Amino acid sequence: MKSDNLKSAVRAERKRRALGKAQQCASCDETDPRCLSRVGDVVLCYECQNRQNGRASVELHHVAGQHNLPDTVPIPGNDHRVASDLQVNWPTETLRNPDGSPVLKAAAVLRGWLDTLRLIIDRTVGWIPDFLERLDAWLKEQLGPRYWTLPGFPQASGGEAT
Repeated sequence: MKSDNLKSAVRAERKRRALGKAQQCASCDETDPRCLSRVGDVVLCYECQNRQNGRASVELHHVAGQHNLPDTVPIPGNDHRVASDLQVNWPTETLRNPDGSPVLKAAAVLRGWLDTLRLIIDRTVGWIPDFLERLDAWLKEQLGPRYWTLPGFPQASGGEAT
């Protein structure tokens, strides 16, 4: 698994370098380098490029790889880029399954499901911890190191701050 993360990180770094200084879509807030491309003088995400060219921004994804299951699910184009990048890390034998092994098919289905969970987690709530940590630092700077003890500061439910 660690080598898979390393492979993904190397591909992402190559893409970041190719993009140059602009690391966000000029038309939306997409920042994942797997979804971005330089188009002339600007950087656009895959979905925004598709919309500009009159193509659909939703695509069909083979969650278990097309050689394992013909079934597809519709997902946003940017998410499809990320999911396809995750599949690149799979063992080639599992992704291609040239002999139609039912065991490799099961492995592919499970890998596809795990990738889908990662995609959902990373792209829907994965940004929140970093945001909260940056917000905490800002609140400390603005209101003091124990800002949460100030009168009237809203308290989180489910436990007391220490």
